[in-house]
Amino acid sequence: MFSAPCPSCGATVSLRASQSTTAVCGFCRSTLARRADALERIGVQGELLEDHARVQLGTGGRFDGRGFTAIGRIQLRYDDGGWNEWYLLFDDGSTGWLSEASGQYAVTFERGTVTGAPSFEALRPGMTAGLRGQRYVATDRRSARCTAAEGELPFPADSRWEAKVVDLRDGDALATLDWSNGEPPVLYAGRAVALESLQPTLLRGLAQTAEAAGALGAVLQSLACPSCGAPVRFVSQLATQVTCRQCKSELSGRDADLVTEVRRADASERRTALALGDTGRFDDETYTVIGVLARRAEGDDAEWFEYLLWSPKAGFRWLVEVAGAWQWVEVLNALPEEEGGGARLGDERFLRLERYDTVTTWVAGSFNWRPRVGDRAEVTEFERRAGGVRTVLSRERTDDEVTWSRATELPAARLAEAFGRPVGASAAAAQPASGGRAGATDVLPEFRQRSVRDLAWLFSILLALAALPAVFMADFDDLIAPLLIAYLALWLPLRMLGDGDRGG
Repeated sequence: MFSAPCPSCGATVSLRASQSTTAVCGFCRSTLARRADALERIGVQGELLEDHARVQLGTGGRFDGRGFTAIGRIQLRYDDGGWNEWYLLFDDGSTGWLSEASGQYAVTFERGTVTGAPSFEALRPGMTAGLRGQRYVATDRRSARCTAAEGELPFPADSRWEAKVVDLRDGDALATLDWSNGEPPVLYAGRAVALESLQPTLLRGLAQTAEAAGALGAVLQSLACPSCGAPVRFVSQLATQVTCRQCKSELSGRDADLVTEVRRADASERRTALALGDTGRFDDETYTVIGVLARRAEGDDAEWFEYLLWSPKAGFRWLVEVAGAWQWVEVLNALPEEEGGGARLGDERFLRLERYDTVTTWVAGSFNWRPRVGDRAEVTEFERRAGGVRTVLSRERTDDEVTWSRATELPAARLAEAFGRPVGASAAAAQPASGGRAGATDVLPEFRQRSVRDLAWLFSILLALAALPAVFMADFDDLIAPLLIAYLALWLPLRMLGDGDRGG
């Protein structure tokens, strides 16, 4: 381990990894570069934005049987959000990275440069690319700047450093192509993980995490909107993008200040079933409603509502309200595999339902990224039914990312139990939805009924053509009963399923 005094304040600064060339003084925030046996000041880091991160310098864990310690961090921000990159030192002296974005984690290792890869501009979300003999799907493309750093790092990182990266996935396998230093890109490869699977130690405490995110005590802070004076409730530091419910100004929350960024013309209000600050208990964790947005399918006026929930320990979840029915939604960290008109997640097989385009029509509260009225996404749904439970996978694609989520139906009694009161329907969501929606609770959408009915007609015609020669045979009477049974087998289940759908 290398140690030397900080040339700015004299505090002792240590570099534990032999690969580390840069350190940030924990006292004066100076950025220091190692020069032989001394440290040289090359800049000053910005202040770290406190967030919901539970990892901190000194957090330990195990990955693939090897112990590690987090010894550095880079905070990266782009216009609509950001993420953390934790620099890991393993017990065997090797290093790696733990990325943390909206409660999702992945461990990766540098694998050298890649020649022949598509360019940063050409590799769009949804495209496939072969890397080192493995086929990946591009899921996220970002250009972000370093806003702050701490600890030790293998390269200088300050506000002048811009990261240009594309994430690609194959199941839980993750690859990142990094053009930060130009062509050819550097490959980082690893896999998505759950934080608990790393057996972490020395995490920030839940109370400390909640307090840093502004969610201790009153949970949501309330300040006057600088545009219209209406009270704005937001989670300081955790969700820095805030929308005033009254005048629809887009605000940036930093500490106790709100700064107007963009004003929206649509000031219409929505009556929602859940309010900002409401708390509910799911899976032994307490979640707080911190944001809500309304969306609709293109060409359809019916809206549904999506509520962003946050827990200091479990992170982010969604409650989705469609036509008075509810779903519990989790964003997936592993990419399902699309195959044969369906999708597979582990051992579960899902049938494709439909594809439609959505538009965001209303936003209120605070989020860990910046949603905007007018945001559009392409949604494709896949359905599975097992044991009387309906589960829907949804793939959402925008110009910058592809995300997958899993929605399960949430009975009204369970929702009331979670929030300690009956939860009614929002004004718009109480109306029947006539268009598609990710995770919607319709039992058999009309387009699926038409598809199944068309297949039934096709098989009926083929059966009739196959039986036509028998009409001129002497023993045709013996075929009447089997033909009737065949037609009943085709049409009776469809009829019963259609009636059940109309009555449900």
